This record gives sequence, C-alpha cells and structure tokens, in this order.
Amino acid sequence: MKRLNKVLGRVISDRRIYVATSNQTAHARLTPLRQIGLGLLGTGFVGWTAFATIIIATDAMAPRQATSAIMVQGVQLNRIEELVQDRASFAAQAEASRVRFEQAAAIMSEQQAEIVLLRNDIAEATQITQDQRATLDRRQMALVQRDDALDLALEQVATLANDLNLRSDQAVDLGRTVDVLLQGLSRTAQDRNDMAVELAGFATERDQLEARAILAEQRQERVIDRVERAVEGSIAELDSVFDAAGADIEAMFPTGDDYTGQGGPEVGLDDNGDITPASLDRVSLLLNRISDLNARRDALEHMPFAGPVHTAFRQTSGFGTRRDPFNGSARRHNGLDFAAPVGTPLYATGAGEVIFASRSGAFGNLVRIQHAFGYETLYAHMSRIRVAVGDRVDAGDRIGDMGSTGRSTGSHLHYEVHRDGRPVDPMTYLKAAEDVL
Repeated sequence: MKRLNKVLGRVISDRRIYVATSNQTAHARLTPLRQIGLGLLGTGFVGWTAFATIIIATDAMAPRQATSAIMVQGVQLNRIEELVQDRASFAAQAEASRVRFEQAAAIMSEQQAEIVLLRNDIAEATQITQDQRATLDRRQMALVQRDDALDLALEQVATLANDLNLRSDQAVDLGRTVDVLLQGLSRTAQDRNDMAVELAGFATERDQLEARAILAEQRQERVIDRVERAVEGSIAELDSVFDAAGADIEAMFPTGDDYTGQGGPEVGLDDNGDITPASLDRVSLLLNRISDLNARRDALEHMPFAGPVHTAFRQTSGFGTRRDPFNGSARRHNGLDFAAPVGTPLYATGAGEVIFASRSGAFGNLVRIQHAFGYETLYAHMSRIRVAVGDRVDAGDRIGDMGSTGRSTGSHLHYEVHRDGRPVDPMTYLKAAEDVL
C-alpha cells in the first residue's frame, strides 16, 4: 500500500482536512488511494441522489393540475438534465482517476522490475567484491612474508657492515682493501633494496629478484676472495719480515690450542638452529685474519725496523769486531755508526717509551727507548736531546740531533738494538723491513 501510494503521489498529491473545536484541532490525511475511493463513493452517491430525486419529484407532481404539472415537469427536466450532467462529470472524473490509477500501477510494476534487476546487480557486485578482496588479502599476505624475509636479509647485511666498520678502525693500513669489501656489501644492500621495490610484483618478478640475489651473493663472494688474498698476502709478507729478523712469530702471535682469543660478528640462528647465512662464517674468519694482520702491523710499528737517519749518511762502522779508532786495538762494536753533519735529525726506529734521556759517559748525550717484545734501542753522541724520560714516541718521531759528544772522533750516531738485554745486529732489522717500510 505504501509503495502504491508513493507511485500514485506523482499524479495525485496528499491532502489534509483540519477540524477545529473549542478545545483542540484535529486533522485527517487523505492519501491518493483514499481520494480515489472517496471520489468513486461521491460519484455513486450523487447518481443515486439524482435518481431518487427524479422518482420523488414525479410522484409528488402527479395530482396537480396540468399547467402546474407541465411547469413542474419542465423544472424537473431541467434539474434532471443538470443531475445527468453532474453525473457525467463525476463519471468522467472517476474514469480519469481510474486511468491515473492504472498508469500509476503500471509505473509501480516497472519500478518493481527495475528494483529486482538492481538487487541482482548488487548481489553480483557484492560477490565479485568479496572474491577480489580475498585475492587481495592473499597477495598482501605473500608481500608481508617477502618483506619480512627481505628485512631479515638487510639486518644481516647491516650487522656485517657495522662489524666491518668497527674492525676497519683497527686496520688503518688496509683501508683501501676494507673499502672494497664495504663497497661490495653496499652494492649488495642496494641490490636487495631494489629487490624490495620489485617484490610488489607477481611470481615472475620474484624469480627475477631471486636471480639478482644470487648474483649479488656471487659478487660478494668475489669481493671476499680478493680481500682474503690481499690479507693473507700481507700477513705472509710481514711474517717474512719477522722471520728474517729472527723474531719468534709463534710467541708473538699465539694461535695454538692454549690460545683463548675469540671474536667475530654476532651471527644468529634460523628456525632449524643452523647459522645463517653461510657467507658470514667466511667474513668472520676474514675479520679474524684482519685482526691478525693488525697485530702484525702493530708489532712492526713497535719493533726497531725503521732507520734512525732519513737523510744522506755514511755507515762508518758495522756490528761486531772492529779496530778501535783511538788506540787501534780490536774491540767489539755492539751497534752501527752513521756519519752525517752535526744537527742532522735523528728518529725513533719504532714505537715505545723513553727510559733514558741524558748524558752517559762515553756515549755522550744518550737516549734509550723501550719497545715491545723485549726490544730496546740506544742513540748515542747526540748534540741535542729532544725527548724526556716517560715520553711515548712512534716510529719516525724526532728524538734528537746528531753530534759528537762523549768518546767520539766526529759527528755521527752510534745506534744499538738490544733484544732481551743482549745486543743484536741492527742491520738485520733494517734489511728485513726495507721492502715494507
């Protein structure tokens, strides 16, 4: 009924009748259906009233005179004609109302058919939307899993890069080599970042990313191979220097069963308890070898391998037995003599601590430096001392000027190297390191 009234409302509008009394006002609503019904009732009532009036008027006029009857008859005929016209008008209105009702019913039928079609379309669209949403959820879940895998890989690369940065601070001399490794890791991280962007694609894109990851790992392996060869070559070169100098490499750099040195990057375990990834094992070993190389570099700096005179000089006496320049007798000479003009700069031959810096009898102005691994160096006959007891010096630091103080025949430097309290030939160390320093 409501839908029918709504459809008929397009042709016949609602009407309201208000009734006012002394106390209140009431109203009644006339819907289109009610108006049509009242119109039909009104038409029937008017028709019936006209017919009854004609019958009553005919019966009432029958006993009168002929003239009056004719006049009354004329009036009645006129009245009947008016009533007939009124009935025809009401009938036309009723017919028009019926036609409008049929039109409204037809419109409502069409709209109901359209509503049924619309409901079917909505149901279809809802089903399609649900299917698409399920597909999207599956794809989003796959992307989340891929992102998690990529984040884990990037964290491992970041951990590796941070550890390499920390270790590189200890390997200044291998900066270029370590930079090559870091650049390789950076390129690997960049490749994996590119993979992260392309993971939003489909399975074929994932295969491409996996292929790129394999290439990046292969590139990283090649970089590690180059660094390993460089590190091992440097270690072998330095070991040859120590070996030529007669140093005990095993004692200086312990690696046996009793050695407790530990280190390396922090590598996590996967769900199966295995260490991942395998390449981190090589990097851990490489970092340990870099530490070994740093230890050798540090030992090289703290041992007397550098030359004490950096300008032109003449070596006037060697290590061992020689003829004494004052009395001509055979005497043992525990060092080397370097002759150059007075004031020629003299330098520490290795890092260490100054333990004597003063005049000392036949040595004249003397400086003694304590080095690592039981080594000590002496610099005698100086014209000027430029360090004090307790000073920490590095290889190449200026410690004084050449002169001829003490028991000396002319401006020169008397240079000695002691190991574990016994003099050794300084030339052994100078020759051993001449291709390194």
